[in-house]
Parts: sequence; C-alpha cells; structure tokens
Amino acid sequence: MSQSKNARSPTLRILWAVATPLVAAGLCAAFVVIDFGWGGIFPNAFAQSAFLKILFYQLIMTHLTITAMSLCFHRMHTHQGVRFHPVVDGLMQIWLWFTTSMSKRDWVSVHVYHHTHSDTDLDPHSPVQKGLARIFFFGVGDYARAKSHPEVLKIRKRIPENRLEAFISRHIWLGPILVAAGSLIAFGPLYGGIIGLTTFVISPLYAVGGVNALAHYIGYRNHQTTDNSRNIGFLFPLNWMICGELDHNNHHAYPKSCSFQHRWYEFDVGYFYIRMLKLFGLADPKFVYRHRPKNRAITPDFARSTSR
Repeated sequence: MSQSKNARSPTLRILWAVATPLVAAGLCAAFVVIDFGWGGIFPNAFAQSAFLKILFYQLIMTHLTITAMSLCFHRMHTHQGVRFHPVVDGLMQIWLWFTTSMSKRDWVSVHVYHHTHSDTDLDPHSPVQKGLARIFFFGVGDYARAKSHPEVLKIRKRIPENRLEAFISRHIWLGPILVAAGSLIAFGPLYGGIIGLTTFVISPLYAVGGVNALAHYIGYRNHQTTDNSRNIGFLFPLNWMICGELDHNNHHAYPKSCSFQHRWYEFDVGYFYIRMLKLFGLADPKFVYRHRPKNRAITPDFARSTSR
C-alpha cells in the first residue's frame, strides 16, 4: 500500500503544483471583476492591435526569462563557468521565481543529473529515449517528477543556498501568484489571463521543449560526445530568444565553458551579455572555450538522428 502511495505522490505533486496557481488566479479574477470590471485597471490597453502586443510581450519575456535561466542557473550555478555580482545573480533568481516558479537548487540538481545520464534511460528529458513529442509537449512533467528522484535529491542537498534562495524555495508559488494577480488586476480576466499564461509557458515550451527536445534530436555536431546533443543555432531568431542555448553540442562537449560559440559562424548572445557585464565589473568569466586549429575538420550532420 505504501509503495502505491509513493508511486502516486509525484503525480499528485504535479497536479497540486498546477492547481495551486490556477485556483489562486481564479479567485483573483473574481475579485478583479467585482472591484474593477472585466477590463481591469487598464481596460483599453488591448483595445487595438491586441495580437501584436501579446506577441511582442511573448518575444521579450521569453528572451529575458531564458537569458536569466541560461546565465544564472545554467552557466553560473550548474557549471560554474562564470560568476556574477551577487546583486545581478539575485535579480535573475527573483525574475525566474516570478516567471517560472523555479528555485536554484531544484533546477541545478535536475540539470546535473541530466548531464550525468544524458540520453540514457535515466535521463529525465531525452527525446532519444522518450520521443520528440513527449519531451517537447510534456517534458515539464518529467522535470517535475525528476525533482523527487532519490539521486536528484542527493545532488540537491549538496547545493548551498543563501537566505534569498531559501526563501524562494520555501515560497515557490508566491512569485507566479503575484505575477498572475498583477496581470489580472491590470488587464482583467481575459487579457490578464492571456498575459499570465504566455508568461508561464515560456520555460516548458522554450527551455524544456526547445533545448532538451530539439537540440537532442536534430542538427549538426562539432564534437563527438557520448550523447545525442546537437547544434541548431542556425535557427537564429529562436537561438536569440533562448540566449544561444541551441548550440547544445558545443555545450555538452565543454560544459564548463560560459561561451557556447565554438565556430566563427556561431553566435552566443549569452556570452555577449557576459562580456558586457564584465566591462562594468558585474561578471567574471571563469572558463571560455577557445577554438583550436586541429578541430577545424568537422563533418556537419543535419540529418535527424536517434543514435546515442
């Protein structure tokens, strides 16, 4: 009986995680309608060009959110390729708390586990093992379940956290609830709900789907690795939106490098931001990949592959 209960607990936690913000948003929407009407405080904000405004919002918010995730959680705290000023680091973590409900210890522990078992049957989000559609559309569920895996929890315990990070971990849903409430109050249930939804699908769609699905499924390889990581940075608009993360084979070959650009025709906007922050003393790159002439002879493979 206890084994059955333990087997169901990850699913119940996922359902609870989904239900919590939805219930809070529903209650907030009811109060907004009562106090401000269906249009919220700014009823005319989307009176004209609503679709274009929401699209622009999605583009900017995606870039800001995935950039914070890439620079802070990924390049700094997971792989320690760069160190940011504590204020910059704290602001990025607060932003990620509001827009993704993720904590540093959860994100880093799952990602360390992913690198340890990349594209094996233990990888929590491998399209090689689970299929592209599963990871692209439902990979966030696998991520949520992976946080409770015993080996991931062991990694998590070894990750230090400061007072801010501990507060975020204890109140993980407070950030998204505040964002949802602010959107509903400002723009009403309809457009406020759309704004909130487009904010909270950024990480599942672009980080889990865009990187962990597509960049482990199709593209070319600069380096021979034990996994199926690929580079698809040539999809430049998408690669800009998600901060250069699509040159993924480069990253898996040299995970400590805070630059994902390994060839002259590749561009990592994340490393560009790191260099700009360094000019103001706000970033300290620790490891940067340097191209060596002997690595020039590569054979790009753009064909879809499912080999490990």
